Amino acid sequence: MLKKFGILLLTVCLLAGGFGTAAQASTGNSLEQTVTKIVNQKVKKSDGGKSKLKKLFVYVQKNYDYGRKVGFKTYSGWEKDYAAEMFSAKKGSCYHYAAAYAFLAKKATGYSVRVGVGKTNGFSGKLQPHAWVEVKISSRWYICDPNMDKYAAGSSRKYFLKNRNSLKSTYNNFKDTKYVNVSF
Repeated sequence: MLKKFGILLLTVCLLAGGFGTAAQASTGNSLEQTVTKIVNQKVKKSDGGKSKLKKLFVYVQKNYDYGRKVGFKTYSGWEKDYAAEMFSAKKGSCYHYAAAYAFLAKKATGYSVRVGVGKTNGFSGKLQPHAWVEVKISSRWYICDPNMDKYAAGSSRKYFLKNRNSLKSTYNNFKDTKYVNVSF
């Protein structure tokens, strides 16, 4: 009897796990469809990589608003969930901004793109949790932070495609920063 119960429990767990995987795959496919649609509407195939990045940077700033989300915690796939939330709700936290822009940048250019999760003093002068995007062009990483660029005082285009080394002090010297490489 105990053996049958164990087999039944294992079967239920495997089925539940299978459904979770299918749901996650569906979310991933939906995200990629949304991102592809936006990229196809906002950039031309003939645009250069930097031009694509700039057009999408401006698009994100103009079309999405800030919406605070308290209690951010990293987990496997958070960047996909946050990007999907940003695209559907049209607002989100810095984590949403970073995730949404990262997927757009990746799809449009094929460059290596990652989201940095660490701290910044760029808003108030005091360190606070923050997320931003880094794009690798040739052998250098560049920061593209549409949230910081939109909401930090006097920062118009200050956080678009800037060599990450030039912004070390703003991003706490990247101390304790965790990175998530973006891919579909």
